[in-house]
Amino acid sequence: MISFAINQRCRQTRGAFTLIEILIVVTLMGIAATMLIPNMSNAVSFETEAVVRQIVADLSFAQSDAMAQQAPRRVLFADNGSGYRILASPYDPDNDVLYDPISDGGSDQYIVDFVADSRFRLVSISDVNFDGGNHFITYDAIGGPINGENTSSIGGSLVVNGSDGSYRISVSGFTGRVSVEKLE
Repeated sequence: MISFAINQRCRQTRGAFTLIEILIVVTLMGIAATMLIPNMSNAVSFETEAVVRQIVADLSFAQSDAMAQQAPRRVLFADNGSGYRILASPYDPDNDVLYDPISDGGSDQYIVDFVADSRFRLVSISDVNFDGGNHFITYDAIGGPINGENTSSIGGSLVVNGSDGSYRISVSGFTGRVSVEKLE
C-alpha cells in the first residue's frame, strides 16, 4: 500500500508555474519590448531609406545595362515626383521602357511608381536637376553619363523626401559615381 502511494505521488504533474518562473518570463518580455519599440517607431524612416537604396540600385542597374547591351539607357524621373522609369533609346516614355529582369519572368516594365506602391506612399522625389535642368540621366555604352546631345554630362542630383527627412542623391558627371547625403 505504501508503494502505491509513492508511485501515485511521483506521477502527479505540476499544475502551475512558480512565482520565479513568471517573473523571469515577464522580465525577458520587458527587455525584448524595450529593444523592439524604438525600432518600430523608426519604421517610417525605413520607408524613405528603402526608396533611396532602390534609386541608387536602379541608377547602377541602368549604367550596368548600358554597358552590357552596348546601348544607351535613361532613367527618367516623373515631373510630379511620383517615381521614375528606365528607358532604352529613343527614350519614348510609353514605348521604350525596359523590362525588369527580376519581375515575374521579366514581364513587367521597369516603372517605379510610389503612388501605386503602398510601401512608399509617403515618399516623393523633388529637385531633379541633371545637366542644368533635365529630369533624366542617360548612360552611354561605356557607362558614362551623357547629356541629351551625347556629350559628357555634368551630372546632377535629386532629393528624396519622406516624413522623417530628406536625402540628396548625386550623380557625378564623368564617372557616374552615385553618392547619398542626408539633408538636415
